[in-house]
Amino acid sequence: MPKRDIKVNGIILKKVPFRETSIVMDVFTDELGKISIIAKGIRKEKDKNTGLIEILNELELVLYKNPNSELYILKSANLIKAHLFDSNFKCNILMNASVEIYRQLIIPNEDSGKMYELLSKYLEYIKTIELHGIAIFWRFLLRVFVLLGIDFNITNCVICHTSKNLIAYYPHKHGFICNECYRPAFENFVLKMSNEQSELFSNLNHIGKLLKKIELSKATISQVNKIFLTHLSEHFHQKFHLKSLELY
Repeated sequence: MPKRDIKVNGIILKKVPFRETSIVMDVFTDELGKISIIAKGIRKEKDKNTGLIEILNELELVLYKNPNSELYILKSANLIKAHLFDSNFKCNILMNASVEIYRQLIIPNEDSGKMYELLSKYLEYIKTIELHGIAIFWRFLLRVFVLLGIDFNITNCVICHTSKNLIAYYPHKHGFICNECYRPAFENFVLKMSNEQSELFSNLNHIGKLLKKIELSKATISQVNKIFLTHLSEHFHQKFHLKSLELY
C-alpha cells in the first residue's frame, strides 16, 4: 500500500535537537491538534527547510505518519508566517506566553481547528498593540477558556449570582465572590483583588477599546496572571507556570 501524505497547517511550539542532524518539533496543527514531528537531516547545511524550523513559525506541512511511532515525519514545509520576525521584545514575550499555554494544555482533537484559529489570529493581532499588550493576552486566555469549556463568569458572584462588587477569586468555585458574600473564613482560600483589578476583569471582554484609558500597576499584572494560572491549575489538576511572563 502506498504511503499517504498528510497535509496540515501548524505552528511550532517547541523544537529540540535529535541525534546529529535532526530536530523534533512540538507543533499545534489545525486538524491533528498537538503532534510531534521529526525533521530528519534538517540540521545539515544544505537542507532547504533549515530556516523554516523556528519557534512560532506558521507552516504548511506535508507529513508522513510512521505506524510504529507516535512521531510524524516531515516531508516538506512552506512558510505561512514567521511571527517572531517582525515584533518587539514585549510582543515576543506575549507570543511566547501563548505558546507556553498551548504546550501545557490538554486540547481535545475536536477543538483543534478553533484553537488553532484563535492562536493564529492572536499572534497576528498582538503585533499591532502598542500599549498594555498583556491585557490582550488575558482576553486571549478568556477565549481559550470558553473554547475548552472552563470559562469563568467575570461579572457575577459565584455564590449569590448577582452582579456586584467582586473582590476575590475563589478557586474552589472556579469564579469570583462579591464583597457581601465574602467571609473572613475565606481568607486563606481566595485571591483578593483591588478595585483596579476588579474593574479590569469586568471590562476584559472588550478591553481592546480601553487600552489607552486603563492603568496597569505591577501588582495588578502579577495578581491577574496568578488568577488565570490558578484557574487553569484547578481545572487540569496540574501546576501551570509561564516563564516568559517573568520578563514582562
